[in-house]
Amino acid sequence: MFDKPGLLHALLLALVVGALYALRKRLPGTRLGRGRELIESPEARRRRRQLIALECTEIVLAGVFFLVGGAKLIGRHDMVELFRSIGVGQWLRYVTGALEVVGAAFMIVPLASGASAIMLGTVMISATLIELFVLHRPPIAAMSCLSAHTYVAWGRLVHRAESTQILSHSEIEPMPAVAPEIELIPADPPTMVPTTNDLPSEVLLHDHPSLHGGMDLGLAGPNRGLIDHLILVSATPRPPCLACTDEYDTCK
Repeated sequence: MFDKPGLLHALLLALVVGALYALRKRLPGTRLGRGRELIESPEARRRRRQLIALECTEIVLAGVFFLVGGAKLIGRHDMVELFRSIGVGQWLRYVTGALEVVGAAFMIVPLASGASAIMLGTVMISATLIELFVLHRPPIAAMSCLSAHTYVAWGRLVHRAESTQILSHSEIEPMPAVAPEIELIPADPPTMVPTTNDLPSEVLLHDHPSLHGGMDLGLAGPNRGLIDHLILVSATPRPPCLACTDEYDTCK
């Protein structure tokens, strides 16, 4: 890390993080810059927010290690003095800088960020031990980066497990629903009651002997009961028709 980080380092980090964010939105497998779904369950909303927070942490870590690893590789004065104090040699500075830059590059890729967090976390464990037992100073920066790498690695592991579980549930084919058997009961046909207009004229003449001077035509048989019923229904006489000569005659 830088010995005396200042405003210039903060502005440079903001520019690098902005560029990495624009690059990250174009990569597959990211939630940054994606719109929310119209219908979203509470569980899906919680998972989406956790993933966005995880990706923002990955971008900030990538920006930090691009700057720190690049400073080691180009040979900044404070980095050269730091590795001279360790007493191993400047080759360790080049190895550490190369690992940090490569890890930062893989941290941008969503599918490789978990492995990158594990690799950079190992580097931070070594840096913590060196600061504690060789440089004899509190490893505040190294511990902060180690905590962030642990969060990224654990978050990617949990997210991958949840994605695998969702895919396994979606591959299970639902059982086809059996339609219930409906027994159709045939309905009885409607009973048609004939009216006086549907009966032949001789039946009407038979049931109205007064219309023909009390003459009985002698009709009898199975239609007798129906005829008696029609006599009761037609007890009220019809109004005379203007087109007929007879008062009780019916129109054809």
